[in-house]
Amino acid sequence: MRSLAAALVLLAVPLQPAIAADISYEGATALEKKLTTYIPENFVKDGLIKVRPGTTDYEVIFDPNVLLKDINPVDVTVTGLKPLLSLVRPLEDGLWSFAQDADLDVKGTFTVGPEKTDFTYRIDKMHSDGVVDPDLLYFKSLAMKADGLAFTSKSPKQTIEAYFANMTGTLNATREGADTVDVRSNSTLGAFTEAVTDDKNTRVDIAAQSIIADAAVNGLRYKPLQEIVFFVLDRARQQKLTSEEEMRLKKLVRSNLPLFDQLLETIEFAGLRVATPQGEFGAESARYNISADGLRDGASFSFGFGVEKPTTPPNLVPIVYRQAIPESLDFEIGVKDVNVASGLNYFLDNASFTAEKPLTDAQSAELGRVILPDGALHLTYKNVSARSSIYDVTLTGETTVYPELKGRQKTDVTIVAHDFDKTVSYLQDNAKAVPQYGQAAFVLLMIKGFAKETADGGQSWRLEIDENNRMKVNGRDMAIPH
Repeated sequence: MRSLAAALVLLAVPLQPAIAADISYEGATALEKKLTTYIPENFVKDGLIKVRPGTTDYEVIFDPNVLLKDINPVDVTVTGLKPLLSLVRPLEDGLWSFAQDADLDVKGTFTVGPEKTDFTYRIDKMHSDGVVDPDLLYFKSLAMKADGLAFTSKSPKQTIEAYFANMTGTLNATREGADTVDVRSNSTLGAFTEAVTDDKNTRVDIAAQSIIADAAVNGLRYKPLQEIVFFVLDRARQQKLTSEEEMRLKKLVRSNLPLFDQLLETIEFAGLRVATPQGEFGAESARYNISADGLRDGASFSFGFGVEKPTTPPNLVPIVYRQAIPESLDFEIGVKDVNVASGLNYFLDNASFTAEKPLTDAQSAELGRVILPDGALHLTYKNVSARSSIYDVTLTGETTVYPELKGRQKTDVTIVAHDFDKTVSYLQDNAKAVPQYGQAAFVLLMIKGFAKETADGGQSWRLEIDENNRMKVNGRDMAIPH
């Protein structure tokens, strides 16, 4: 709700020439009128947003209870919501200051089918302040902090209790062109705990010392995006679009491509612990990341995760296997050469937003062929690695598969290994306890003969498998066993 209140404030900002720089009743009336321009009339009459002049700021009151008036209490009930007060002030340079102090203590229920879920949200205190850029409809800068964030959810199948000791965050937007902006956000959540209990009373406890989330959108086309938002808000109460409105929306979506130049997001857990009935698992850190380079033709997307110094329950892994557990593990896989823009344009050319199925089955199949040129899906391995005290292995390269042609694919990857002799010695030393180790050591010594030495003393193998299932290792033809 806090974010929604801020967003509604921003809707009015670019339309504020009639609002005087000095705080006045006339300015408050003008601001309220602008803030409610895109809000359904019944919400306006019920007082969803009210503005009054303060001593040095306009006081914007957002009452979320108004949004619940038309909701059937059989489906959803909420108690504890109270109006949020935001302070908005015009600055001499044409920007606007924004500040808000609040807390939250909400209880409620919602019902889906026969299942009823009770929930609570609590924030002991939170504060936000920043500067709004009127032309961007967004914060030029924003700082946020909160203490005591808690959430609970209880249904017949599952109970969840989660808590964060605190949260801090920043957001910044920088103009990079006439209609583009770079947006960066960072937030840190401290002392996280979560308990999940199922209907058989099996409990899993998750905890982390901190969670850091970092995100950036570069080259965001904000002007067309604003038009789409206003278009949707203006027709929020309509059951369906007219044919003219559908054409207008499609035109707006086209004008917004590629939407952005680059999207990056990373989430990292520090001091992660997961307690289960089988024992406690953990890691010094665990991270997740995604990246994308815009909704364009030839687009690339990737997903990755990594773990540092994972731990397992003491008796889960026998001693002879423990050194084989990675101390560091990374996996990043992506797709490239995806014709997203052509796919979206095909969808806009053929889809009906008012039909039960926007595309026919034949059109959906054709859409897939448009998105994947020549029917090829290119998978990339950017950073696949595993390291421990006895091995250090990385893999890079790509695989091309053809989803509509079963069995057709080709692969070109490079494997680099360091500490190779150390790996072989470990396997040989433990072959008596684990016979499979002896077999593995023999295979490794055999493939070492095909390796090329890297500049830093490692071993490298380039593995190529063509569409006819012929394999080469460092350029040498090899037979693939059947």
